Amino acid sequence: MAKKIFALALVAVLLSPLSAYGAVFQGGETYYLQSGTTVDDNLYAGGGTVGINGAVNGDLMAGGGSVSILGPVSGDVALAGGQISVNSQIGGDVRIAGGNITVMKSVAGDLVIAGGQISVLPDSSIGKDAKIFGGTINYSASTAGNLEIRGGVVLVDGPVAGNLSVYAEDVKLGPNAKISGNFDYYSQKQAILEQGASVSGQTNFHKTTVPARQESKKAFAGFLTGWWLIKSLALIIAGLILIYVFGSVTKAVVEESAKNFWKEALLGFAILVAVPFAIIISFFSVVGIFLGFLLIPIYIAHILIAAVIAPMTFARLALKYVFRKENFEINWWVLAVSVLAFGLISMIPVIGWLFGFVIFLSAFGSVSSYIYRRARG
Repeated sequence: MAKKIFALALVAVLLSPLSAYGAVFQGGETYYLQSGTTVDDNLYAGGGTVGINGAVNGDLMAGGGSVSILGPVSGDVALAGGQISVNSQIGGDVRIAGGNITVMKSVAGDLVIAGGQISVLPDSSIGKDAKIFGGTINYSASTAGNLEIRGGVVLVDGPVAGNLSVYAEDVKLGPNAKISGNFDYYSQKQAILEQGASVSGQTNFHKTTVPARQESKKAFAGFLTGWWLIKSLALIIAGLILIYVFGSVTKAVVEESAKNFWKEALLGFAILVAVPFAIIISFFSVVGIFLGFLLIPIYIAHILIAAVIAPMTFARLALKYVFRKENFEINWWVLAVSVLAFGLISMIPVIGWLFGFVIFLSAFGSVSSYIYRRARG
């Protein structure tokens, strides 16, 4: 039993980028953490409008149409949304993805931003390195480490203690830009250095033959490839754990998913949609809120396990209907090939996404069916 508990915990760690143990979950059409309020834990918030005006003594993850941070956060911050502003001190790293993004205060760790229009204002300071990917970028912060920017139009107007690297169509250093290290920029035309800007190290102009936006797309493609490889490796390792510890159970779930594919897919879709609504509704009663918090980790665990089972279901279907083989044995090479092939197919726009999602739904439904049968005895 101890070995199985350890295996399930290891699967969760491999597949979940964030630890939600002891976390505080909040959400709704509008969510505000009031000024003067303190959350002594990790906070996960979502909604149409999210405002964090109080203090968070832990990590913060938030997403919504509009997200604003006005209260201090002692740990790391991850934000996603349309309009995002950070106007308070952050004690850890900050990672942001969105449309219009503004950072106004200090970040003790690294800063990573991907967005459309990005402004990092003069009152802000970055304690370590910064990486910025976007369209129009105005970066005026003080940076203690290295700074890398990839975009269309880029203005750097703040001190950089390390090296500065810029990939852009238009590059400008403002009068407050003081680069202590080297300045390497990749563009079709030379950068503009306004009066007062200085570079203590070497300035290296790398003339490009293609627009910097295309170079940024190549870099983004490289990032996606790396992410896909890491995800595939995590799925393979997690799958091996399931095969080694729960071999007969894993095979039974895969067989059920392939045998009653559409039935399990419909069940999976129903559960995938219904459970979040049930969790939200449960939060409106004192008794139900405990059930809601209990359902959240169970729901996440179902999704993670189904993500591992889905490539195995794909392999079972391929062997049965493409290669006409009825016997199916799950081993390391079948798992590795199925994970890589399933991942590649799922990356095909629209058709591949739909294909991967439907197979995931079948695996999700099969996992839920098996747990339900076992619970009934």
